[in-house]
Amino acid sequence: MVKRALFAVCVGILVTLLLLGAAFVADSAGLESLAGALFWQNTLAQSFVPLGNIGTAGHPIYEGSPLNFIAFLASFPIGVAVHGAAAFILMDRFLRKR
Repeated sequence: MVKRALFAVCVGILVTLLLLGAAFVADSAGLESLAGALFWQNTLAQSFVPLGNIGTAGHPIYEGSPLNFIAFLASFPIGVAVHGAAAFILMDRFLRKR
């Protein structure tokens, strides 16, 4: 059981890093929506952090804060936990059918 859990955590780390890389490539290609979907946990975490408008009401310019960086860092454990849990559940179901 411990080996499976450790393997699932490793899979979670790998999937999270691969999706981060894919999101970076998609964002560089101008596909911001796809990048947000690929690195969904960051999109979710950033939605809870307010942005400061440094522009005018007619022409808003939003600036991030240190809270945005903290939300970005918090998105990694979220991704590892969710992807790792999914890997553990899939592995458990596959091994039970054998």
